[in-house]
Amino acid sequence: MKKCFNVLLTAAMIAMGLVISSCEKDNTTPETPDAPQWDKQAKYTIMFYGCGGGDIDEQLEGALEDLVKELGVEKNQVRYTVMYSMSATDKEFLKTYRGEKGKTYRYELHKNTDLTKEGYRSKYFYKNASEVELYKASTLADFIKWSKETAPADNYILELVNHGGGFDLSTEVLTKGIIYDDNHLDADKQGIGVSIATIAEALKTTNTHLKAIYWNGCMMGLLEVLTEVAPYCDYQFASSHVARSDSHHVVDLVRTLNSQPDDFEKMAEEHASMLIGDGEDDADSMLYPFKYATDKQGKPKKENCDMGCWKSSKLADINAQVKKLGELLVKAYQSYKLSVDTATSWVYLYELSYGYADVLDYALKLEECLNDEDLKAEAHTIATDLSKAIDAASMYRINGVFVKDAHGKDVAPKTGGFSLGISLYAGQREDEYSYDDKGKARYKASAFDKAVGWSKWMDINEFRVSADQEHPNITNPANDSSRELFWLDY
Repeated sequence: MKKCFNVLLTAAMIAMGLVISSCEKDNTTPETPDAPQWDKQAKYTIMFYGCGGGDIDEQLEGALEDLVKELGVEKNQVRYTVMYSMSATDKEFLKTYRGEKGKTYRYELHKNTDLTKEGYRSKYFYKNASEVELYKASTLADFIKWSKETAPADNYILELVNHGGGFDLSTEVLTKGIIYDDNHLDADKQGIGVSIATIAEALKTTNTHLKAIYWNGCMMGLLEVLTEVAPYCDYQFASSHVARSDSHHVVDLVRTLNSQPDDFEKMAEEHASMLIGDGEDDADSMLYPFKYATDKQGKPKKENCDMGCWKSSKLADINAQVKKLGELLVKAYQSYKLSVDTATSWVYLYELSYGYADVLDYALKLEECLNDEDLKAEAHTIATDLSKAIDAASMYRINGVFVKDAHGKDVAPKTGGFSLGISLYAGQREDEYSYDDKGKARYKASAFDKAVGWSKWMDINEFRVSADQEHPNITNPANDSSRELFWLDY
């Protein structure tokens, strides 16, 4: 009897172990027997990491549906892993066959993936989004590690998807970073974002060097952003403006990789051509909203845009000139404060309420305002060398920008002197984001500031950027002038 009990107990323990194992397996990415068999390592694996929220949910999954037909194994070129959380609060999200609110999904997307059936929700379910802290380096690192094991490749591309807000070393700041997940809120009840430093940390801890980072979010074309992760990737795709969010970016990237798998720079050129399409009259072109966008009242309103691909190895040459520019600004400010403030108030700002300024235009405006011949000559040399460095670092730059100069005249992108696509922070010298809870300066801890010392200029610069007060000098009337204005604060 005792022997029989032991047998039953053993059997029960084995069964319990199977149940526990099964439960654990449900909390990880399920195996997909319908996945195509790869006969060798892929040329590229794209790792898609992000979240919905803020009207992104349907766009995100629509992009994945469009991607399915682009993926195959014929030439062993592109594999695609994905991990994303669906918004818990998106009121516009329609409950169809797509992922459910508040759920996180992780799986390999391939040509046999079926996202159009009800079973998709359970088949690719990973965890409840409340359990997945996307903003932590450990979460991103785990996804990168899993992707490399699941879909090994010669080259890896990390695509970060959701709203972007620029640069800061803090994860809880609404306006800085990328991937703001409303399943996890900060003290201000805003979605916690992934900081640029967090991304760098995840790449470092996983010993991952990427072929590219694709910043699929707004305002990520900042030198502060690009510099922070430059040691971990060869190229970076980014926009300094509010970026268009649809499936074209992600689909075109796969298409061009399939077309040019052995020459990344040719691929980048082809990618630019696909994004431009047939130009402003092409509804699929990223330039289309620049010409045909309307405001809430249906009136025409141009939407400025840009997209660029940057060589990480060449950013140091740009930063070397920006360092000289900052040092010259500090020197010139002592004697020409009013002239410098007036001139820099006309610098092209990509998103005026954040103070993200065009770096080349900053140098050009300084040169224009100086009367001292020696300082003027120094500024001219910096602007010239900076322009060359920007050209050398850029694989491509797509520009759809409408601006006026200080005299109210239209300035065409080709003659305006702007670099149009690479920016840096030139806003308030001290704001609520400058220091952490212990009083440590966040900006000065950045790789960019350590290399350039731009904060030395920002510490004395009295120029202010604001969204709250009108001023007759509207640098960028094509954007929403109700909030994107700035003035000199004296």
